[in-house]
Amino acid sequence: MPPPIVLNVAEKPSVARALAQVFSSSPGSRPRNSAQSGPAQIFECENVCFPSLYQQGQGRPAPNNARDEPHTMITTSVRGHLASQNFGPAFGWSRVPPVTLFDAPINTLYSEDMQPLERMLRDQARRASALILWLDCDREGEAISDEVRTVCLKGNQRLGTQNRIYRAKFSTVLPGEIRGALRTLGRVNENFVQAVQARSEHDLRVGAAFTRFQTLRLQKKFDGFQERGVVSYGPCQFPTLGFVVERWARIQTFVPETFWTLEMTIRLNADGSVANDSGQNQNGNVYSNQQGRPIHLNWKRVRLYDRPTTTAIYDACLEAGEAVVTSLTGRPKNKWRPIPLATVELQKRASKYLRIGSEELMQKAEELYNQGYISYPRTETEKFRPEFNHHTLIQSFQAVAGEFGDYASKLLSNNNFQNPRAGQHDDNAHPPITPAKACDPGSIADPIQRKVYELVVKHYLACCSRDAVGKETQLTLKIASEEFVAKGLMILEKNWLEIYHPWERWSTGQGELPRVAEGSRITPTSLIMKEGQTNPPQFISEVELISLMDRNGIGTDATIAQHITTICDRNYAEKDGNQRFHPTQLGIALVEGYNSMGYQLNKPDLRREMEAECTAVAEGRKSKEAVLGPIIAKMLDCFKTASKEATKLDEAVARHFDRLGSNNSQYVLLQANFSLCGTCNGMMTLKQKSGGAGPGPNRQRNQSNAGGTKLLHCSTCSQSHLMPRYHQQLHPAMKQGNQNEPLTCPIDQYQVIKCENDGNSYYICPKCFSDPPGDHGGDSSTDFPCSKCTHPNCSIATGIRGGDIEVFSCPFCTASGDSASVTLRRSTTGYRLSCSNGGRDGCQFVIWLPKAARDISVEGSTEEDGNTNNGSLCQNCSNQNRPVRKMKFVWKAGSVPPHIDLEMITCILCDDNLKREMDIRVPSINQVQPRRTGSSRSGRGSQRSNIHGGGRGSTTYGGRRTSAGRGRNAGRGDNEGRGAVAPGIQCFRCGGPHYANACTSNQRR
Repeated sequence: MPPPIVLNVAEKPSVARALAQVFSSSPGSRPRNSAQSGPAQIFECENVCFPSLYQQGQGRPAPNNARDEPHTMITTSVRGHLASQNFGPAFGWSRVPPVTLFDAPINTLYSEDMQPLERMLRDQARRASALILWLDCDREGEAISDEVRTVCLKGNQRLGTQNRIYRAKFSTVLPGEIRGALRTLGRVNENFVQAVQARSEHDLRVGAAFTRFQTLRLQKKFDGFQERGVVSYGPCQFPTLGFVVERWARIQTFVPETFWTLEMTIRLNADGSVANDSGQNQNGNVYSNQQGRPIHLNWKRVRLYDRPTTTAIYDACLEAGEAVVTSLTGRPKNKWRPIPLATVELQKRASKYLRIGSEELMQKAEELYNQGYISYPRTETEKFRPEFNHHTLIQSFQAVAGEFGDYASKLLSNNNFQNPRAGQHDDNAHPPITPAKACDPGSIADPIQRKVYELVVKHYLACCSRDAVGKETQLTLKIASEEFVAKGLMILEKNWLEIYHPWERWSTGQGELPRVAEGSRITPTSLIMKEGQTNPPQFISEVELISLMDRNGIGTDATIAQHITTICDRNYAEKDGNQRFHPTQLGIALVEGYNSMGYQLNKPDLRREMEAECTAVAEGRKSKEAVLGPIIAKMLDCFKTASKEATKLDEAVARHFDRLGSNNSQYVLLQANFSLCGTCNGMMTLKQKSGGAGPGPNRQRNQSNAGGTKLLHCSTCSQSHLMPRYHQQLHPAMKQGNQNEPLTCPIDQYQVIKCENDGNSYYICPKCFSDPPGDHGGDSSTDFPCSKCTHPNCSIATGIRGGDIEVFSCPFCTASGDSASVTLRRSTTGYRLSCSNGGRDGCQFVIWLPKAARDISVEGSTEEDGNTNNGSLCQNCSNQNRPVRKMKFVWKAGSVPPHIDLEMITCILCDDNLKREMDIRVPSINQVQPRRTGSSRSGRGSQRSNIHGGGRGSTTYGGRRTSAGRGRNAGRGDNEGRGAVAPGIQCFRCGGPHYANACTSNQRR
């Protein structure tokens, strides 16, 4: 029987190379040529012996008597996360309100650069009889293991059915640990996978919804936001910004206070005794002519905020003249050596000592790791394993000339070596950050890499040193009723401080204090009353910011630097040369806006709660579903409140930015007296952003010129209303039959505007478009044309209640692997059910509904708790993954047969009586097909029929089949020429050779 072929997948190419080297160095192994081309390098090695895979999987060591068996090892790698999650095209920015993202389906995608890697893994999995996952042993590594497992199962399902997917646990790529991992193979930790998926889904839903909300809102209200792009929100990013803004607010609200304090000085003679020859200077302050070393004593009260009281105390001290020694104490004092280096501490020390930002630091540390200079730089571990060989690593530095070599030799002599202290954290994935090899720092060409390497080496050597030893003394003097204290420190042994020079110092205070007896009297050299003022706090430093994020669970050791960089890249904060952060006007405005709504989204509480819940999932105490439901519901409440109180965000941003159209120098006039303002009944002017409208802001232009943003501005009301993008022609609408009377919106009396571009047109109300009315179907964060409005008395309002709710998923798009929703729509021709991917060149699924209906609405609604109302679902057609919602029909009086109720709630798919009586036809895949957009200009007929294949006149929903309609498939064919239709195309309404949207019988009576 041939040896099993094992596919080994690592998280990084460097780890894959290290694994291949260990496999090839095994006794009796036979390396084969590695594949250099392709998305990742592939190594192959035969006859690698270790205990049989099929007897492992429990994560426990194989028995000592277990016999080693040969395996053929194929080794390759990914590059971090293989897949990404996002919403489908049916949930694009302009297609749905942001609130729908809280329960929208999420698709797993492979980006263009990851697709070759995904294909390579599937191909290699077909060869393999087992899979070993060598991903990082933390939560993220477990999630990536799940992604690799999913891809490999697509190539070879036997890996799953035969339970031959294993998880290797290791923290370094040292040969001994790799061989040990091959003897203790376990399984993927499903709890870790679920925890990461819960966090990712929460961040995607919340981040996308708030990002769309604030971006679209601010673009409609303020100048400059149209060009600014996305105004992003992130559940970690926003609390990070909150720390910066909170410190700024403390500085802005700080009120200085005046205080007074007393300072005493005595001087020592050359022999260390106290100089007592004294006199008085012209100000009455006690002074001494001795030129010995001064000792400064601090007032035990520190300071007082009352000048008369301080003056009275000061006068009493001057009258006393001499101070009495009340105590002189001394005790040994140690300065502890540092604990082993983890990522967060490395970031803080690099910022403090080297003035290197966290993002740049992680980039350079990653480069050093890939070059083999240091161990893996992303770790939470602050303790070494007992088997770590410190002496071997320190001995390697003895050969390095200079500071490192000298200290390493000293460390290994005279019993100076100490085992490193253990910190509190251990991620069980990687060891602390240490040097991986000894070298002269001068041999590293990159100056930033050189500094980071020196810091890592010095920190490691300091960890292996003895604590610094000193002696602290404290002298207390009493004059009148007041006590003054001086502290001194004498360092006896520097130890680890020697190698950490110049970054770490031990404050020596005032050195050794005089040896005086208790009760002796000393005449002060000087006694001064000083006036001072309290100072505001400084702007937050990167060290402080990293500490706050780590303490409050904002991000992980691997993502803290990324979140800090994001708030700078988004122009929410700026970092100065002293590594301190200043919030920008935009950052301040966003925090103030959300705080005014009552939800302090900039506080870390919500994120801390989310991380605690994810930990509960990782520990198996809760399920992903049990965690996500309540937290998503809480964030949905926050979002609904923000949407209702969006004007508070406007007010906050208005304190820092210009309202839309308020700066005339940025706009050119296109047409004066353009349309009617519903507020003042005056005329508004049409303007365009001067950046794209031609030279000179004062020159009047024609609106057909391509250019920047267009808006309507009322000078009387000082209000501007943004017009839709990409529409070159705007016309004030007039009433049909009376071209002299403006067509106005019944909600706010603004004149309606007709928007045209490339033959397409629609209507908007300027006021409703900027501030959509919630009681008529509006959403404050999306565009609101008249076609979405549900006002019952407006002739051009064609919106419907429940029009944004999915009735059922589109069968055409589902058959082609896409996701799309069939929703209820209304136009001047009546009601219809159509696909969200529909359009002239999109999906052609459409169900025309009877014109006998006075009103049609969707019964699907979302309850306050965020759960779907099950009474609105059709129990016959729905299943767990594909709900089908009922619809409510209200018929016109006298338009339906007597046995049909004037109001009815039913399912359009399975109510055969309704479809028969009202002649409702549901299209099948082989009758009407989605068009594909191609480069060919040969016309519609150049496409073949049956594009999505399948179907013999029916489409299945939840186990039921819908009616096939009356059309037939006439076969295939290609007809050239514009407007030609393939023989396979047949209208489901009349049976003619055309598409349904071209059918003359669409408008039925």
